[in-house]
Amino acid sequence: MFDKEIEALAKCLELLKDLDDDSKYRVLKYLLERFGNINSPSNFTPNFTNTISVPIQNHQNENQIADVSKIANSSSQGHDYPSIKELLIKNYPKNESEWILCFSFLSSNFGNDTFKKEDIIEKYKEANKWTNEAIRKNLSQNINACIKKDWIKDYTKDEFILKPEGIDYVKEVMNGNSTSKEVKRNVKKAKSNSESNE
Repeated sequence: MFDKEIEALAKCLELLKDLDDDSKYRVLKYLLERFGNINSPSNFTPNFTNTISVPIQNHQNENQIADVSKIANSSSQGHDYPSIKELLIKNYPKNESEWILCFSFLSSNFGNDTFKKEDIIEKYKEANKWTNEAIRKNLSQNINACIKKDWIKDYTKDEFILKPEGIDYVKEVMNGNSTSKEVKRNVKKAKSNSESNE
């Protein structure tokens, strides 16, 4: 059942995203009027998170319809961000601070929730980067670098939140627009060390 609902929402949002506000209003108003007599299931308790609830029965209230339009407008931007695997393949984050920023963004529901150091570590494990001793050793230092850059801040003793500056920049990184210089491993040194051991 929920798969059909998600599919319907996705199609509606996709079609609404390119319309101007007046057109969105007309479409949403029509839908609310068309299906306005639908009653919620008696055992259904809505749990709205980060959304504005609009009673369908009261479709005469234009402010409520406008609120739905706002939701559609913001949701249509979607969360179409690259996966960790895509970030690795495309080489978007250029240093560990940017990796931490990306992992924080993904762990915090795209900047909407708090996250912990453990969440970042889990993302490192997903990326198969946690086996790197230098990454493990410098994690706290790299988190502090993100704090100094105003990307993240302490929320409680164990939790962090993303700051608006961090959210803005992580979206640039995830679009391949990092402004940082890439930190590359010294392959020659590693190769010469291995050759000298032969």
